[in-house]
Amino acid sequence: MRSMRWGTLVLASVAALAFSCERAPSPDSRSVVLVTLDTTRADVLTGFGGQREIAPVLEALCAESVRFTNAHTVAPLTLPAHSSMFTGLYPPRHGVRANGPARLATAADTLAERAAHAGFQTAGFVGALALDHDYGIAQGFETWTQPEENSGRVTGQISDRPASEVLFDARAWLAQRDHRRPFFLWIHLFDPHAPYVAAPRFVAQAGGSAYHGEVASLDAELGRLIEQLRDEEFLERGSLLVVGDHGEALGDHGEDTHGLHVWESTLKVPLFLRLAGAARAGEERREFTSVVDVAPTLAELMGLAPVAGIDGVSLLGTPVQGRGTYFESLSGWARFRWSPMCGWIGPEGKYVHSSKPRLWALRGDEELDGAAGQPASVERAKRAIRAVLDAPALPRGHLSGSSRAHAAIAALGYGSGGELEPEYPDPLEPTDLASPDERLEEYRTFIAAQALHQTGKRAEAAEKLEQIVASNPRSVHVLDELAQTLVDLERWPRAIEVLQLRLHFTPDRISTHQLLVQCFTATGDEAQAHEHTRAALALLAELAEQRGQPAEAEHYRELLREDDESGRR
Repeated sequence: MRSMRWGTLVLASVAALAFSCERAPSPDSRSVVLVTLDTTRADVLTGFGGQREIAPVLEALCAESVRFTNAHTVAPLTLPAHSSMFTGLYPPRHGVRANGPARLATAADTLAERAAHAGFQTAGFVGALALDHDYGIAQGFETWTQPEENSGRVTGQISDRPASEVLFDARAWLAQRDHRRPFFLWIHLFDPHAPYVAAPRFVAQAGGSAYHGEVASLDAELGRLIEQLRDEEFLERGSLLVVGDHGEALGDHGEDTHGLHVWESTLKVPLFLRLAGAARAGEERREFTSVVDVAPTLAELMGLAPVAGIDGVSLLGTPVQGRGTYFESLSGWARFRWSPMCGWIGPEGKYVHSSKPRLWALRGDEELDGAAGQPASVERAKRAIRAVLDAPALPRGHLSGSSRAHAAIAALGYGSGGELEPEYPDPLEPTDLASPDERLEEYRTFIAAQALHQTGKRAEAAEKLEQIVASNPRSVHVLDELAQTLVDLERWPRAIEVLQLRLHFTPDRISTHQLLVQCFTATGDEAQAHEHTRAALALLAELAEQRGQPAEAEHYRELLREDDESGRR
């Protein structure tokens, strides 16, 4: 009898243990995968208005997901958009307004940091140095890989790697991860960014479009990751969110790529959430959402406590009635001194504030709806923008390492070459600067001049750049390019004039003073060359101080003190 009782107890204990194991939640039930698609228009997918199925893997995932068909980015640039995804804050609040030399402040409480503190494994695999760890976006990631310096698929494109390499790293990490702990995995795919270099078979699959061929190529590689996640049954337990950081104009409204304007082609992004077991598959949500919603949505899925005071909201709950979202583009101001642009998009339309404000109705493509005829809607939008601009903000972050990341950004054509970050204007303040929408020809002329310079036709490039300066003498990026072209041509007097004009505009550039040293040395003016050498040293000291390099800053100050002593002797 005793042995029977013990046998019964053992069987009962085993059954109880088995039952508890069945009921214990898997770590993967709190795990999430985030895939960010760089430079990807919403309409690359049929679920977001696309007319041709070019990405079958993404299409299948989207069909199994909740899709948000009125999702927008905060700025048509990679670093500001991802900074918003990971903080839940709009750019005026997290402080990253451009692709370099800004840095997300260490004071930011990122999604990855919160996940790591909660015991999650965190891993990030990025496709471009636009998201170099120097920019602060890697905060909270235990595992991190990115392109090697001076690597790339195309000559001159030194800072990206294809989806195949990014996803190889991600799949290897997934296979080796600790299956006893939940995880947060972020994968950034850069392929659709210009120049478009997809293999011919993918271009053919995309109907002849090189851009869409890049999306098709990316999609094929992503299929291997999804197959791995299905094989290990992660998709039955965990969640996956796919979102674009911004779109690509492809000639819409006269814009070729992205960054300078705020048309829907570059602001509207795909956003869909595949929940565990494909729950709520096929559901369409039409409320206005933003990339700032990524952090609170994933935080809720991971079981993290909500963060107060952020701009984003979790998309798992009931839609916020009447909600609008903020966006901006300051690139035109930073590079060409065009009017800054910002706006608000919601049920009443899309308000774009610049020196030429407009209110657009969103009916398919954008149509002018007459800002003058709807003053109440305009005022409500401006109040919403002002609330964002006046809300508490993070302290400004500064690059802490070498200028490697900034050099990579400049190679992509974003940066002005200014080593110091500008003080951005309040985008709602009145201005006499031209609206970016009025300066399309200026930009096209600038691009043509750059191409001429790169092919050795410097005199022709200088002629085109002089045309721009004649009509817009405040265009700092053009002044920088013209000055370098004139120096290459050894036209010293005119180069000095252009460089001295450039000194009137912020941010001050070390390279401006270096070129002036070269010019004055060539013309025999040693006093002026010496003056600008000192100015360059002072800027180098300031830059080193900003980057947290006090020893280097002191070195440059010591050189200045030695020069002072030499002058007194």
